Amino acid sequence: MTAPPPPGAHAIPLPASDDTSPSDDLDDMHQDAIPGFGTDMDADEPARAGHTVRIVLTVLAVVAAVALVGVIAAGAVTASVRHGAEQAQAVLRETNTIATRFAKAHKASDLADAKAWSRLDRRISDNARILDEPAARLSIRDAGSLKNRAGKANKDTNTLVSAARRALAIKQEADARESLAKAVGEATKLRDGAKRDDDTGTAIDDLTTILERAAEPGKDVTVKELEDLASRVEQARKTLEQAIATQAEHAKAKRAAEEKAARERQERERQAEQQTVPDPTPPQQQQQWIPQYQSGQSGQSGQSGGTGSQPGNGWSVPAPSDGNGLPGNDPGL
Repeated sequence: MTAPPPPGAHAIPLPASDDTSPSDDLDDMHQDAIPGFGTDMDADEPARAGHTVRIVLTVLAVVAAVALVGVIAAGAVTASVRHGAEQAQAVLRETNTIATRFAKAHKASDLADAKAWSRLDRRISDNARILDEPAARLSIRDAGSLKNRAGKANKDTNTLVSAARRALAIKQEADARESLAKAVGEATKLRDGAKRDDDTGTAIDDLTTILERAAEPGKDVTVKELEDLASRVEQARKTLEQAIATQAEHAKAKRAAEEKAARERQERERQAEQQTVPDPTPPQQQQQWIPQYQSGQSGQSGQSGGTGSQPGNGWSVPAPSDGNGLPGNDPGL
């Protein structure tokens, strides 16, 4: 039913129709515009629902796959960063081992610059802390930081080891030159004080030759060459010492032979003098007065020889001596 026209409005005649209304025409237009309209909708509804479910599941699977790929990719990145940190630690560990061996083999006094040794020692201690960090359990950020720190520590360690080796080489060269100069001085003093003869002549000449080479070794010689020169000088000096000792032994034997010859000569001269000087006159023996018995005589004086007689008994008694071997005067005779 249509509304009546407002007052004063003219009525618009409607076209004639064949018992159809405008609404029926509109419904026909909508039906023509929708594909499949007018078919059996109830029969296709389960198929459409299954198709929709498949679409949703596919979308979810894609999303899950993308998420999984992201997780896998993130895990791969983390593992890669951790592996890089571990590799950096491995390189640092090898370098730190070399540095540690160097530090154990030497001390500060072995280096021309003691600070080079102390810096290296501190670096070795810091390296130990870096090497103790568990790279396999670190996050991406921490693993990346560890990798960078290990790489820098490795570079610094190599630099410090090189500096320490240079300081060691400088000190070793200085020590070698000092040892050579000392050997040259001692050998020169020995040579200049040696007496040349058959025992020492060759040793003196050999030592002089090596001293001429070692006096000015030059700036480009290596530590090994300096040590070899010092060794050759020392050996030549010892050879001359042995020659001087042999010279002293020969001189001692010569003096002993000369002294023996002198003693033998003096003994011969003494014996010759004893053979040419006559023996002194032996002392005169004292004359002994032996009492004599004279029978039948009395009152007579003794015979020559100064004997006296006792009257009446026939015995002759010698006169007392006066100390010169001759009988004295006996007032009783």
